[in-house]
This record gives sequence, structure tokens and C-alpha cells, in this order.
Amino acid sequence: MRNKRLNIIFIILFLSLLFFLTSQYCFAQQDDIKLKLNDTILKTNVSPVVVNGRIYLPARDIIESLGGRITWFPALKLLNLNLGQKKVSLVIDVPEAEINGKKVPLQDAPTIMEDRVMIPLEVVQLLTEVESEWNKTTQEISITSHNPYITSIRSYSHTDKTRIVIDMSEKSSYEVLILSNPDRVVVDIKASLSQLNAGQQEVEVNDLLVSKVRSGQFTPDTVRVVSDLKGKYESQVFDLSEPNRIVVDIFTPQKPIDAVVQTITPQETATQTEEKRDEKKNIVVIDPGHGGSQPGAIGPGGLKEKDVVLDIALKLRKILQEKGITVYLTREKDTDVTLENRPRMAMQKEATVFVSIHTNAVLQKSSSTAIGIETYVLNSRYIGASAKDVADRENKASQFYHYEDNVLNQIIADLEESASIGFSLDLADIVQKKLVQQTGLSNRGVKQAPFLVLKGVNMAAVLIEVGFISNPNEERLLKTPEFREKVAQAISQGIEGYLRNMPKNI
Repeated sequence: MRNKRLNIIFIILFLSLLFFLTSQYCFAQQDDIKLKLNDTILKTNVSPVVVNGRIYLPARDIIESLGGRITWFPALKLLNLNLGQKKVSLVIDVPEAEINGKKVPLQDAPTIMEDRVMIPLEVVQLLTEVESEWNKTTQEISITSHNPYITSIRSYSHTDKTRIVIDMSEKSSYEVLILSNPDRVVVDIKASLSQLNAGQQEVEVNDLLVSKVRSGQFTPDTVRVVSDLKGKYESQVFDLSEPNRIVVDIFTPQKPIDAVVQTITPQETATQTEEKRDEKKNIVVIDPGHGGSQPGAIGPGGLKEKDVVLDIALKLRKILQEKGITVYLTREKDTDVTLENRPRMAMQKEATVFVSIHTNAVLQKSSSTAIGIETYVLNSRYIGASAKDVADRENKASQFYHYEDNVLNQIIADLEESASIGFSLDLADIVQKKLVQQTGLSNRGVKQAPFLVLKGVNMAAVLIEVGFISNPNEERLLKTPEFREKVAQAISQGIEGYLRNMPKNI
């Protein structure tokens, strides 16, 4: 009986070893698999994988090559894929997808291989119409998308012209019509509009030459893009490759037609270079609070919050840029910026980090002894001492400020379970520690409150109160360039620490 049991154990161990070795051999062959999209070999960070005839593709490589966008929340193992009007949400190792809010079962679950997020081919087929073929002989996976499609429509306003850029999934034929009453330039493109974000189907330009750009599916295989002009202006339409796009230039009649060169202008070259760089690097949006007609808190010596935080933000931008990080500011001068537009800019730039900088204050004269630094993240509830007072003060600039708490909570509550909250807490923790270490001010901790300036973002976002401007001693510190430099250095170190420790598996 004992020998029989030993034989069974030996057989199980042998089969397990055989399975392991076979699996290792099988996966060793995956390195040679190539991915071809519309007859072009894609260079991928990791090779596609075929397991029992099922195809797994590197998520970022395939989605971005199709003109889509990918957002990865490692803390929740959540993956959001956006392509045109479709959004697919996935959770690692869960065989289910949520397509525009509707749950759909999957045959295979997304997974992580070689520290990279891999998605089954069926996920790609949920986002767009494609045909696929796995050739064992040539070790190639071929994916063919149906019809060229428009991925985005952009506009650039120059001093002497307006440029409309129509980004394409691939090169396509087109025809140009010049129409009057009203004046407009029409481009009919053999393509599909199915993958264009609904918000981009009508682009408000409203500069000196063009009012807006409209697009629609004119026939089943033709997209019509109409540029509404503000007068009788010259135009020139041409196409460019790498990436594929159709360019519409609108300019005044005084400008000779032969002066328009079919290349990208230096200004747009810089913009496009920056956009390509942004896609591959982390992006930080810095928000200096208040500005213009909104001075923010004012210290007993007359120091204004808006001036302090702008100087800190400018110093912070310089430090981060010197380290190769792409940085945008919501304002670079003493100008008005609405509270709602600040997080909107972070979303438009697809930022990795959003930091809103403020100085703290206690309005009661008897409370001028309040001191220290505190960092906030978004929550529909107030978590931490004085959180409500601080949030109320910073939210005053918003059009929603007059709403009761329960209405404000309804506006924000949809974010409470967002993956960005977890990221924001991670960022807040490291930034708070660096600020306390560098400045020597009291540690008031990380707190949570419904700040409207943090509303609507899907990245790590924090609001920092870098000291009490209402306290005479801290006001004196905030007034000095040396202290502001310390604050900028500390925030920079916090951001760098957060970015350095972000998972790299997409």
C-alpha cells in the first residue's frame, strides 16, 4: 500500500515537472512571434503570446497603434482602454469587460506577462472591427483593421494662418470642396468616423479665420470634415505621413499661395515633438492657486497667496524640466483661471500628476498661531481636522460654491471609488514628508476633502497648503525666495519619488 502511494506521488511529481518544462519551452518560443498591423510589423516592448491557440497582445503597443489611449491603475489592477467612442474597462485575471458601462463576459482574462499587461485578442475586437490570422509557420500574428478611420481632429491658431490637422489611422484618399454662402472648406475623406471621440466631432476654433470644424459620416465610406470660415480666405490641403494626417491651412488672401510650404511649421513641429514626447514620458501639471482678481488669502503683512504660489510653481517647473519631465502650468502670470478649468487642463494633457499649490490661512484673528503644512486629496467627505474650513475657503472661486454639501458631494461622489484616490494618497504621503523634512515646519498630515480643483481627474492629484500665510512668522518665511526654493525642491522630490516608484508594466 505504501509503495502504491509512493508511485502515485512520483507520477504526480513527474507530470508536474514535465508540464513545467513544456510550458517553459512553449513560452521560450514566444520571443520569435511578430505582430503585424495592416501589413506593418509593430515594434513591441514584449512579444505577443499564443497559449493553446489563444492570442495575447501587449496592451499599450496594440491600443496606441490603433489610435487609442490606455490608462493603467496598478493598485486596482484596472485597465481602461479608449478608442473612438468606445471605452473598455478590464481587471487583471478577471474574464469580464465593461464596454461603455455594459458588462460582457470574456473567454480569456487579461493578464501580466514579463511585467507587461497583456490583453486577449477578443478585447481588441470589442473596441474596433479587425480581422486576425495566426501563422504558425512564419510565427506572425496579422491584424487587419477595416477601413481607415479618423483618430482625432486638432487646430492650431498662428498669427498668419489657422491649421486644421485630421489624424488618420492610415493613409486615405480625399477630395476638397470650396463652398460659399457661408464660406467653408470641405474635405471628403474615404474613412470611418466610428473611432473619433464624440467630443471632437465638432471642434470650436473661434480665432480670426475659422469659427469651428464639423465632421460627420457623409456616406457609409466617406467622412465629411467642414471648416467654417469667417470670410473669404485662401486655403491649401495636403497630406503627411509618419503619422498619417491630412492638413488644412487657412490664411488671408494677401499671403501668396506658393509661400505655404507643405511641411510642418517650426511652432507646430515643436508642438508635435512635445506631444510625442508626452506620450512616452510622465506629464506633470502644476496649478498655482488663485490669480488675477482672486488674490487668495492675504497675510497680516499684506503678502498675497496668489503671488507666493505662482513663484513656487515657476521654480518647481524649472526644477522638473531640468530633470527631463514635461511640465505645464495652469497659469504662468497673474491671470484669472476658473477653478473648473484647472483640472480640465490636466485631463487634456493626459497628465500623470496634478499638483495644486496654495498657502493656508485661518481668518479669525485669535487663531493666527496656526502653523504647519498639510496636503489634501479629493474625497466627498471631510477627513482631518480643519478640512472643511480649508475646502470651503479654496472652493469659493467656483460656480458651485453656493451649493449645499449634499449637492457638492453628488458632484464629486463618483470619484470616491476611483483608482486615482489611491494614487493620490501615495503621492500626498511622499510630498508631505518631503515638505516637512525640507522646510522644518509642523506636520499637519495628509487629509481629504471635496476640493473642486481636484474634481474630475483620473491621475494622482493633490492640493498642498505650504504654510499659514495668516501666521506672521510663516508669512515672513513665505516672503523669502530661499524658503520658496525649499518648498519647490521638496515638492519636486516628492513628485520624482512617486514617478520613480510607479509600476512600469504597461
